Amino acid sequence: MTSSMAEEDLQSVLEQMLQLRLDSPQDSSDDGGVTALPDGATDQVQAQSAAAPGAAVNPSVEWAEIIVSEMMSATSLDDGRSRAVRILEAFGASVIGSRAAKMMGDKDRELGAALRQNTILKRAVIVQHRRQLEGEGKTKELQGMVAEYREKVRQLEISNYALSMHLRNAGPESSVPGPYHPEVF
Repeated sequence: MTSSMAEEDLQSVLEQMLQLRLDSPQDSSDDGGVTALPDGATDQVQAQSAAAPGAAVNPSVEWAEIIVSEMMSATSLDDGRSRAVRILEAFGASVIGSRAAKMMGDKDRELGAALRQNTILKRAVIVQHRRQLEGEGKTKELQGMVAEYREKVRQLEISNYALSMHLRNAGPESSVPGPYHPEVF
């Protein structure tokens, strides 16, 4: 009855792992995850990956093979339980490592996008600053020209006033030849 329950438990664990379809054990070791696989299981996974380097290996199949081989090599129920615990710990580390790697990849992409946007904004600020400086320079130049023209207008108004006063003072005794009406001038 105990071996029947162990087989049922093993079968349910296998089905759940196959449904998850998560990363294989060698993926977690590449990501820096610590695997607690027994030596025989690690050798078996490496042999399988070396046998078919170009073929796409289903991680679920690899995990199932590891579980089956470890359970077959178990000498007792306690040995089988300890092996199952080590395999599940390695599987958990693999899951955590793959999730962490995926999250790091997502964060790296987000960081890269943020850095690109930051660079674009810096360039835009530099261009805007240059334009503002050019605009300020043109504004100062125009203000200087306006001041010059105001001074010229003021001098011309003074000159015009002086000439009109000169003309009034000259009056009827002016030396303009010919008949003229004084109101006209």
